[in-house]
Amino acid sequence: MNSFHERSLPPGYNHKSEITIFVGTLAGIATSSLTSFFRAYTEAKQSLYIRIGTELIRDESKVMPDFAQILGGRLYSMFIFAALAFIIPSAFHFAYHYRGSKSIYLMRRLPKKTELYKRCLLMPLIYLLMFLLATAALLLIYYVVYIYSTPA
Repeated sequence: MNSFHERSLPPGYNHKSEITIFVGTLAGIATSSLTSFFRAYTEAKQSLYIRIGTELIRDESKVMPDFAQILGGRLYSMFIFAALAFIIPSAFHFAYHYRGSKSIYLMRRLPKKTELYKRCLLMPLIYLLMFLLATAALLLIYYVVYIYSTPA
């Protein structure tokens, strides 16, 4: 029985390495974004306090920066890699049809003319959506942390 990946990718394509690269890239970029945000948030929150001896006292004259200021461009890399997660695999999938067994000739003879595009664009579209969902999840996490952890 054919798996979803085999039906959604060029015939004979090694989908396991592509998925491993995708998951590793997504995890690395999300981790980098999380680290960067929490570093900036912690610095902004610590700037609200004055250390007197061993005590931390809230300085009422200081205000926490807005969420947008702390967030800054921390999600831009997610959007850039989302676009690359669509463009690069799509190009590889189209190029794969022209190499090796030259399956492009088979694809052109199929009754469903959309089969070539399905096999070249479906998985990259899923990668794009996964990056966008991860970006939305990170934004939600950042916002919840900002709302519930920021002093009044």
